[in-house]
Amino acid sequence: MTSLETRKTTGGAPGRRASRNAPSANEQKQMLRKLILLREFDLTCERWWKAGEPLVGEFHLSLGQEGFTIGTCAAVKDDDLICPSIRGMGVYLYRGVPMVKLIASFFEREGSISGGRWAHWHSPAMDVGILPQTGMLGAGLVTAVGVALTQKLNKTGRVVVGMLGDGASNTGYFHEGVNFAAAKQLPIVIIIENNQIAVSTSIRDTARVENLSDRAKGYGIPGQTVDASDVFAVSEAVAAAAERARSGGGPTLLELKAWRWGGQTLKDPDRNRTAEQKESYRKACPIEKLKADMVARELISEDEFASVVTAVRKEIADAESAARALPKLDGANYPDPVSAFPVYATL
Repeated sequence: MTSLETRKTTGGAPGRRASRNAPSANEQKQMLRKLILLREFDLTCERWWKAGEPLVGEFHLSLGQEGFTIGTCAAVKDDDLICPSIRGMGVYLYRGVPMVKLIASFFEREGSISGGRWAHWHSPAMDVGILPQTGMLGAGLVTAVGVALTQKLNKTGRVVVGMLGDGASNTGYFHEGVNFAAAKQLPIVIIIENNQIAVSTSIRDTARVENLSDRAKGYGIPGQTVDASDVFAVSEAVAAAAERARSGGGPTLLELKAWRWGGQTLKDPDRNRTAEQKESYRKACPIEKLKADMVARELISEDEFASVVTAVRKEIADAESAARALPKLDGANYPDPVSAFPVYATL
């Protein structure tokens, strides 16, 4: 496994501003709560699966890598657009998609995302700037690049964030997407969520570079690797890249490194890594890292932390109860595609 140490930017001057002011105590508390919300939501999904609930689709949990989505969402503007990876549930939660709608999607209830037409991790939520994913590995970046071209041509001032995994960075879609974005100087931040293993294959077996951000040199754009166990380091790097893109500087390739705790999906027994490896990965926990720092500086107490966890669990339980009470989806009453997705005309 590769080191998670942050590397200096490569591939050209990044145009980043000086380090931002240290986050306030309130900002840190809000960030901690968002991390806890995603962690507890994923653990709830895991509990449903293990209990044999009749769920739609597979679950790609983000346990251990919550810093990817939470740090990214905190760094961009509300009207910027994000195309999440398959582990992008944190984007939905951070951007305010009602939890009832998310859970309704899992249980095939009315009121689910996109009327129940798409699997939950591929569903667009355009009212909060979440672009649709695709079922093809890496193809979401091509979607994101196309939307970024539209932003440039229409001079909207919005930035697009395209997120994909380390395995997807070895696809033709990745090369085509990054190359086009670089050639056209598009307002996009390209994020590789390097959780070190694509399904069951270590990135060490499929890439010769030490850091995937080194590939930025080949496209003539800046690249940077960030230790994603530090959520504020992620946020700062994404904010600088977004600022560069918004000001006409073009794309930046960011590699966020963390370790995925579990298997590819909840169906995956994750037998390719030893128990010792898995235990070591859990020590690089973004929640524990931020909590320990805040406790040490007396910004939060252990009791306050426990209260946040309790409140988050109640919020999820209440949303689950509300979602389960909704009627089951009736395929005969689906809205037609045009009326269901009128927002695409605004891209």
